Amino acid sequence: MTPRNPDAEADPGREEHLQQERESRRRYRETHAEQMREYKRAWRQRNAAHIREYRAAYDAEHPDEKCAEARRYAEKKRQERRRKQARQASSKKYYEANKAKHHEYTRQWRLRKLAEDPDGYRAARAVIQRRWYEKHRDERNAKLRAEHRENPEVKRAGARAYYAAHAEEQKAKRRAYYAANREKVLASNRAWKEREKRRLDAGLPPRRLHTTPVDQRRANTAAADAFFARQWPAEEVAALRRRRGLSPEAVGPVPAEVVARFERDSQRARIEHTLATDFSYADRSRTAEARRHLAAQQPRGWQIRAAAEEARMDAIGKQINDRLRHREPPRRPHHPDLTAPHPMLNPNNPMGMNR
Repeated sequence: MTPRNPDAEADPGREEHLQQERESRRRYRETHAEQMREYKRAWRQRNAAHIREYRAAYDAEHPDEKCAEARRYAEKKRQERRRKQARQASSKKYYEANKAKHHEYTRQWRLRKLAEDPDGYRAARAVIQRRWYEKHRDERNAKLRAEHRENPEVKRAGARAYYAAHAEEQKAKRRAYYAANREKVLASNRAWKEREKRRLDAGLPPRRLHTTPVDQRRANTAAADAFFARQWPAEEVAALRRRRGLSPEAVGPVPAEVVARFERDSQRARIEHTLATDFSYADRSRTAEARRHLAAQQPRGWQIRAAAEEARMDAIGKQINDRLRHREPPRRPHHPDLTAPHPMLNPNNPMGMNR
């Protein structure tokens, strides 16, 4: 029900004028929406400090309204979150029930958009795919690496086909890379030769890698997982050791110090191998040694403070000990008179808490 306006009833022309003014303002807001938004944005930037002060004063004067507004906002967010979760669950349930229908609808929609504007559709599709890839780059690369480990022949076949079609181009790229990075390539080759020489000197065969079929690799992985995941009882382990003709000491449990020594030796061997193969660790070790030497020569602030505090506590402890420590009285010489009372019956101790 529209409220009555006595002024409008008294002057119909005034009501018509107000209607025209409201309509004119509405049209102005519609035609100058961007200008008004820009003006309001500039005004807020110019008066940011005034707005903060006004809001702080209003919140201080109306704490109950502020709390009620915060509760309403939190409840609104909770309701939106519940509605969003309900929509997601409903959409997932509908998708699972109508997966084939959804795929067919998507395929028809893509064909229709491609027929309407092929260039525009491909450009928009490329933008969407690029945005998705930038957002999921790490997980996509991890998935590709896992697929290549499972079946490397697919990528190798594609590489061979590409090289066959672009042989001259690839040779030119390799020559240009070698010319630009000649020292780096030669250093890598020298490192490889030195590594192979060390292997031969140690009595190891040359390092030769060969590919393993996917089925055999999966079978090996499953067998290894089953073997190492199995819990071997102590009795079964002892029976296996006795079957190999080991001594009674070897059949028993391995002492903890032997296990610790084996782990230390293994870690030392890994460190020595890393230092021998990765030459950057030599510079790192020298830098770390120099820093440790400088730190030892120049005590840190916390060390100085700790030493001062230790000296202060020692002084306080010495004063307390000198004041409260109980000392035995000096021994008196034995009285020659056998009938005299024993000296400990009436001790005269001026020290301790009884003074």
